[in-house]
This record gives sequence, C-alpha cells and structure tokens, in this order.
Amino acid sequence: MSLKIFTNAFKGNLTESIAINSDHVASVFEIPWVDDESGEETKATSIFGVTGTSWQVRDSYLEVIARLNERD
Repeated sequence: MSLKIFTNAFKGNLTESIAINSDHVASVFEIPWVDDESGEETKATSIFGVTGTSWQVRDSYLEVIARLNERD
C-alpha cells in the first residue's frame, strides 16, 4: 500500500490533508470549484477511486499525477 498525501479542497474535514492509497486510483481530472473561504470560482483536482469514491484536492493536476507516479 502506498499512501500519498494531498491538500483536501473540502473544508468540512478536521484537517487540511488527506492520505489516499495510490493503488486504488482509477482516474484524475480537473473540475470547477468554488473556494469555501473566498467564494471565488477556481479549479480543484478530482481523484476518482476504483470503488467509485472521489476526493477533491487543492494540489494541481500535474502535481497529483507526479505524486501518484512516485516510487516509494
């Protein structure tokens, strides 16, 4: 198992970070996102898992791809 840590875009969690098992990621893509604090429209990166779960993170699309492809 390889956990990768990202910055969670959803402000409802207790912490800003989220650890995702890179072995269970099916796809990664950008989505439109409204910033919880400023209300400004921006982008988030969506990480979609093989079980149908998705996570939205503040890390850029290219950062997420690079981190998911890092060797442990």
